[in-house]
Amino acid sequence: MSDWEIIREEASIVLIGSMNPKIFHPEWFIRKEIVEEWDYSQDEVISLPDLAQAELPNERKLTVLLNKFSILSPLATEYQSIKDLVIHTFSLLSETPIIQMGMNFSSVIKIPDEDKWKQFGQKLAPQEYWKQAATFVSELDEQQQKTLGLWELTMNLPRPDDLEGYIRPKINVLPQAGPYALQFSINNHVDLKDSNATSMIKVLENHWDQSLSFAKQLTENIMESQLSHAI
Repeated sequence: MSDWEIIREEASIVLIGSMNPKIFHPEWFIRKEIVEEWDYSQDEVISLPDLAQAELPNERKLTVLLNKFSILSPLATEYQSIKDLVIHTFSLLSETPIIQMGMNFSSVIKIPDEDKWKQFGQKLAPQEYWKQAATFVSELDEQQQKTLGLWELTMNLPRPDDLEGYIRPKINVLPQAGPYALQFSINNHVDLKDSNATSMIKVLENHWDQSLSFAKQLTENIMESQLSHAI
């Protein structure tokens, strides 16, 4: 039995720029043949001057604000389709100013064994330094002291390519997913030199697959390295 298991994954593409949310109605995507025709009459569709929100077929969730466009999917079979959707959409809206892009991936992970769960957090965020800084902790009863531990941690990694930006992995406890669950999110952030849709499309075409592979491998490396010597 593995020391950890992935119970949910999600990929997303986030664009920061100047958007017109009212454009992004399901009917527009259908008319432009970006997505197949479907009956969205029973769906919860929001179409306002400052917010557009809809769930496209195959669990692709779209949210558009005045300064942000995001599309995500929890289905591995749709990771390529959300890339294609973004490329098709902004090939038609090529004049859209886009200054930043996030190629993001997150995993919800469960560590079934309580002792290994605790050791995982203690290795990533050693408690002795916090006990030295917050001296009152040693005066608390045993039950209260047990609440000390890793809750959220973000690292900053340099990019492995010549793009401007960074990669920021984040680990946080996720109580809503049940006991001994955490979320590992990787924000692959790119600052677009030319600040336009054409530049974004080129980066997305060339780096999306690599970004997904990198995120999955990084997640596995962290989990295995921290749990491999756990008792």
